[in-house]
Amino acid sequence: MLYRLNVSVHDITKSNLEMVEEMLEFLDNLSVEKLTLLLIPFYHEKESLLEIKQWIDKNVKDNEVVLHGYTHKSGRFYDFRDLLTNQEGEFAYYQDIEERIKKGLEVLKTLGYDPEGFIPPAWLMRKSDFPLLKKYGFKFTTDRRYIYDIQNNRKILSPVISFGSRGFIEALSVITFKKQFYILKLLNPVVIRIALHPVDVLNKKKLQYVKEILDNQDFEFIFLKEALNFNKS
Repeated sequence: MLYRLNVSVHDITKSNLEMVEEMLEFLDNLSVEKLTLLLIPFYHEKESLLEIKQWIDKNVKDNEVVLHGYTHKSGRFYDFRDLLTNQEGEFAYYQDIEERIKKGLEVLKTLGYDPEGFIPPAWLMRKSDFPLLKKYGFKFTTDRRYIYDIQNNRKILSPVISFGSRGFIEALSVITFKKQFYILKLLNPVVIRIALHPVDVLNKKKLQYVKEILDNQDFEFIFLKEALNFNKS
C-alpha cells in the first residue's frame, strides 16, 4: 500500500543553519522528493531571515515554504502547554496575532515568497484566530492531528509524529517514534506527517529511526498544500 507522507523541517533561522543543512543533506540522501520548510521571520526578536537571504535563495527553492510564527517566542502558560513547549507557543500566548502575521508575511514577501500555509510554533493556536489566517490569504494551517483547509472550513485527518527536545519527553519520543508511526499507518489517515527540527541531528538515534522508516516503506511524498485536494476524513 502506498502511503502519502509529508516531511517538514521546522525552525529555519540563522542560528540553526548548520544543523538545517545537515538535516537537508540527510533527507536528500533518503530521496525525500518534497519538503515543507518552516521559516521563522524574526527568531526571538534577534535574528531576521533577511540576514540569510542568499542561503534561502539557494536552499529553499522547489520546496514548500510555510510561515512559522513571527518570533517563535512566548512566556510560560502555567498549564499542560508547558509540557508541549518551552516558552515557544507564540500564537497561543499573545493577543496581537494579526500584527505578528502581517510582520511575518512582510519578511517572507521581501524574500520573494508568498506562503500558502501558516503553522504556529508548537502547533499551538486559538481556533478563534483562524479567520485571520483566511483574511491574509492562507490556505492551510495544522495542529498535531489535522491539516485545516482554511478557505473551505474543513479539516483533514493527518497526525504528526516528531521528537521532543527536553528531558523525559525527548527520551519517550525517541523510544516510541517507530511505534507511533506504525500505529498511524493502521489508522490509515489521509496523510502521515513527520516533523523534524534542526536539533534532531544532534541525536543520531533519531536520524537512525527516521532512516529505517523511510528506507522500508513505499511513500508518495507530498506538500501540505496538496492534501487540500484529498477527501475529507
